[in-house]
Amino acid sequence: MIAPQSSPPWGRLPAAAGLVLLTLLAPAPPAAALAIHPLESLPQRAQPVTLRRNTSFYAEPNGVLLGTLRAGAQVTYGRTRQNWRQVTFEGWIYTASTGPSPHRQFTLAVNARGGENLRKRPDGELIARAIRGTGFTRVARQGRWTRVRRTAWVFTGATPRPTRETRIARSEPAPPPVGEAATDTADSAATEAVPPTIPVVQATADRVVIRKGALISIGPGAAEVGLAPEEIPGEVTGRAGNWVRVRTETWVRSEDLRPTTPEESITLEQLRAAPEKMVGQAVTWRLQFLSVQRADELRPEIPPGQPYLLTRGPLPEVGFVYVVVTREQAQQFRSMNPLDEFVARGRIVAGRTRHLPTPVIQLDRLDQAREP
Repeated sequence: MIAPQSSPPWGRLPAAAGLVLLTLLAPAPPAAALAIHPLESLPQRAQPVTLRRNTSFYAEPNGVLLGTLRAGAQVTYGRTRQNWRQVTFEGWIYTASTGPSPHRQFTLAVNARGGENLRKRPDGELIARAIRGTGFTRVARQGRWTRVRRTAWVFTGATPRPTRETRIARSEPAPPPVGEAATDTADSAATEAVPPTIPVVQATADRVVIRKGALISIGPGAAEVGLAPEEIPGEVTGRAGNWVRVRTETWVRSEDLRPTTPEESITLEQLRAAPEKMVGQAVTWRLQFLSVQRADELRPEIPPGQPYLLTRGPLPEVGFVYVVVTREQAQQFRSMNPLDEFVARGRIVAGRTRHLPTPVIQLDRLDQAREP
């Protein structure tokens, strides 16, 4: 017997097959009906977004600064939390500048002392810069380069965008993104919405033990002192993000000590308590370079158009200092990387600015600088 090759007539279809066919031919339900059953709708793939300005990225909202995403970098948006948005990005990093990550959720971490760049492709366009210790997930390898991925948080700012008057009333902004190129734009330090600084919260003197091998730093994200050789007991005296200030008792040889000079004894706390009395005082401060700026009408303590440095310090204190420099000195600092440290000798021009509690000093001499 030869089976017929044509399809059987409608009337001879089995009941189950008929129901399937009717289901396939039925018109699609309207979009409103699909909204009632969100689990049945296909998820939409997030589209990459191109950043229009340099943007700092953090481990968590109001958390630890990890680096900066440069204007033109592409990110994928995720969750939002108040004025913070989660972003995911990828880039290529020089493999020799990475090492194992102490955190299980990351494959590797930046181990270069001055941080490292992320590029769109090997030896390609710069898209980001990450500080030392930032963790990433490895995606691919190509020669001396590794493609990595990171999910972090960026500060989106309030909507609508704040006016100049609103920005003036703010407290001192957070430092510019790590790795951001120095700029001479007059109001670059005041025209973008930036996340608030991470305040140092004074804590009770809880007794703790610093674990063996813990990284010891002179300040949150600042220069490293070394690793704890053994467990060290101490007292908690302050917190900033996920950094904890701990007072410990240690012993050193007498020949390794020197008395502090009068200018080194001036702290930010003393300066803010009597800003007028400190004008003209000599200081020797260790600072972290952030960027080169030009004075504008927001900083009348500095001559208009005069170059100055936005710095963090004096270390290990958490604060900001404006350092007035000559054009020749400004050119020297443009070759430095953000967060490079230097020792500045100068005199206090103003204990604070008109709008911010930021001291201004005139640089007399640059004693030490850590070149990139």
